[in-house]
Amino acid sequence: MQECSQCTRKTPNRSCVDCDYFMSPGPLRRKPPVPIGISLVAADGKRYAGRILVLNTMELGLETRAPVPGQYRIYLKQHLSLDVAGVPTKGKGNIHLFDIIAVYRGEETASRLGNEEYRLLTGSTGDFIEQVSQLVPAHLQDLVKERLLAELESSEIFNAMRLGKVMRYEKGRFRHLTGQADLELPLPAIENLMRQAIHRGTHCREVIVSDDGKRIFDLHGIPLDSRAGGLLAFDLTEIIEKERQMRRQEMLAYREAVAAVTNGRLQLLTSEEMVAVLSQGKELARGVVNKAADIASARSKLCSLLPAAFSARAYGMTLSLTEALTNTLKHATGGEWVVRQTDEAIRIIIQNQGQGIKIKDLPKAALMRHYSTQNSLGCGFTLMLYYADQVYLTTGSRGTTLVLDFHQSAGEEICSPAS
Repeated sequence: MQECSQCTRKTPNRSCVDCDYFMSPGPLRRKPPVPIGISLVAADGKRYAGRILVLNTMELGLETRAPVPGQYRIYLKQHLSLDVAGVPTKGKGNIHLFDIIAVYRGEETASRLGNEEYRLLTGSTGDFIEQVSQLVPAHLQDLVKERLLAELESSEIFNAMRLGKVMRYEKGRFRHLTGQADLELPLPAIENLMRQAIHRGTHCREVIVSDDGKRIFDLHGIPLDSRAGGLLAFDLTEIIEKERQMRRQEMLAYREAVAAVTNGRLQLLTSEEMVAVLSQGKELARGVVNKAADIASARSKLCSLLPAAFSARAYGMTLSLTEALTNTLKHATGGEWVVRQTDEAIRIIIQNQGQGIKIKDLPKAALMRHYSTQNSLGCGFTLMLYYADQVYLTTGSRGTTLVLDFHQSAGEEICSPAS
């Protein structure tokens, strides 16, 4: 009796994945946390897309349009490939059962999936953490689970578990357990991390850059006993690059928006662009601001060196400097200021090493009087933008640089600064 044919007629919407006839029930029948996308390659080289829905160590339940019966090669991660053959009497629609004929692991060949490949294909993050925690003493298991989960979530690795690598370290040697076998890690760095974790008896984490500067790794060392430990390694390069691309796109969008609402008077610059602005002209004075009294000192110094051509603008310039330094003292606990003279303007530069300004707040800060947030330029930004002829801004996690340009009064020429 062909049960799949009857099922197709009577219950066409019934899932094959949970059917005992489709794949025999048992502890080794598992569904991946998310269907695994694959390609089935026929003998003539033609490729068919597919997804692994359910499996055991000898069979795969696939969703594919590949003709059945038929024999195919499936290439998986970790230098792993399978030869499979479709079973025409099992499945319905585009869901079919495939027998595993051969498993190729590098130079090795087997007739079924090994424990490592099986766990890799069927494991979830929860299963993974559970397995790792079982390697440590009972009284530390809950702590390891908690810390692993927190670290994985906070470092945005939760959805990229398959890109990681798990190794065991014992007596100065590493043994690959599972994950990305071809992930090349800097040996001195991971050895040092494991020694620290074992010596301290606690989980240690370190983010490092490869010797060639092209890869960024998130490393976790977990002590198992006084001589051995487990290493979890993740390649963050693609994640970080994606974040950088998103930030660059966001920066470009806000850059255009801010320039539009200020008629080009406020320009957001990259760090490289700001370097050129900071080098222009001749330096007239500089100072630091660490307390309120330093602001009054900076204002007095500015007034004393202004050329006569800028006398009519002195009020706006000193008020803008005061507001900028007040914000620096408030949001970054201090910074430095520089006054330079270019061919066209007096340039006031304020720099700090604070946490940066939220770019998304700038359009509102530029348009709305008295607009301020805890991490914005504050209410004084409206005044600075009003009095200055040109404003340049670079901001990020390493700090903020604000440049205010004031042109000479109409009909006058720049002269030497007053003594």
